[in-house]
Amino acid sequence: MGQKDQKQLSKEQTRILQEAFNAYDVDNTGSISTEVVGEILETLDVKLTEDELDDIIDEFDEDESGELDFNEFIELAKRFIEPEEDYDNLRKELREAFMLYDKDARGYLTLDTFKEILRELDGAIPEEEIDDIVDEIDADGSGTVDFEEFMEVMTGE
Repeated sequence: MGQKDQKQLSKEQTRILQEAFNAYDVDNTGSISTEVVGEILETLDVKLTEDELDDIIDEFDEDESGELDFNEFIELAKRFIEPEEDYDNLRKELREAFMLYDKDARGYLTLDTFKEILRELDGAIPEEEIDDIVDEIDADGSGTVDFEEFMEVMTGE
């Protein structure tokens, strides 16, 4: 017996997987055909070869019924989906990072300071990419980045 996968999915990720599962469990049997697993994974941007998909399905369809119940499907999906950090914790950590740079507690960072942060995060990022990020985030042309804008860039949301 292998070690159990300890990855935890967020409520949002589980909800999305539940919706995908339900969409293919049209008869509400509580299971889906292994034939549709590849389609579901594709909708989640997971690309597998036919052989890889067959291997994964064989592993999770232990009774070889050709069906996966929701828990089996979740375990399979966990293999391909990165767990999300708890949004509140992430927000708190980013708030602390923001405040480190907002030394005067003005509630914003200058674009120069923000560029500094981006360079520290990824020293290999091309300068023009930094400029593009800054142009996009400073859509209002204020010349500053407030915390919500900072969050947007750091979380990609």
